[in-house]
Amino acid sequence: MFIMMRNAAIGSLFVCLVGPRAVAEDAWVATHNLMPGDILQSGDMDAQPMDRPVPDALPPTRQLAGLEVKRRIYLGHSIGSRDVGSPTLVKVNMPVEVHWESGSLILIMQGNAMDPGAVGDQIRVLNPTTSRMVRGTVTADGTVEVRSEP
Repeated sequence: MFIMMRNAAIGSLFVCLVGPRAVAEDAWVATHNLMPGDILQSGDMDAQPMDRPVPDALPPTRQLAGLEVKRRIYLGHSIGSRDVGSPTLVKVNMPVEVHWESGSLILIMQGNAMDPGAVGDQIRVLNPTTSRMVRGTVTADGTVEVRSEP
């Protein structure tokens, strides 16, 4: 069905198509309740057709196995991009090694993580000796790298 409308002020004719909305494609759906901190396995989700458009639903073409659940996902609910992410390597109050490099000078210290973080996340680290806070980036081996400005 379509509706024709005319804008008398500018003399234009508009045609609006009205009909059933397109149904979303397949999306990942939880096969059981998933809790924050769970690491997704292939049996935790199933590709199913959506009966209505679901914003943010992840398509089955996106690989989710190995990602961490960030927000609770209930059985039968679609999995969205905000629901999953890279696994957290550093947890709050976890002891971490902090590396700071400037030219040929390398400093390594022990600190306590004040924020959780996955690879590439910026977190705060407390130096327990001086009670000062530094901000750095979590690396693949779980250390925190602090960059200095030249």
